[in-house]
Amino acid sequence: MKSLKKMLAVSLLCLGSSTAAIACTEPQAPLLPDPESAVTPQMVKAKNDVKVFLSEAEAFLDCNKSSKKHNKMVDQMNDIANQFNEIVRAYKSKMAG
Repeated sequence: MKSLKKMLAVSLLCLGSSTAAIACTEPQAPLLPDPESAVTPQMVKAKNDVKVFLSEAEAFLDCNKSSKKHNKMVDQMNDIANQFNEIVRAYKSKMAG
């Protein structure tokens, strides 16, 4: 029974450290669709991809204390959010007529 508890503790420790390592990895920006040729499922996927990216970027910022990397990530987050908003506006304009 003690060996089972030790094995479980080691497994949890490894899982926790790998999760922390993932959070400290700079996320990759999602590919955004062309609003002129995009269809609704692509726009929904892009919205979800942007949300995941921003969430992973927040975790990266919490983990990373380097001001240069921090500022670079914040700039990238703003760029992705702004690009996505422009794409959504263009897509809605195309759909309206």
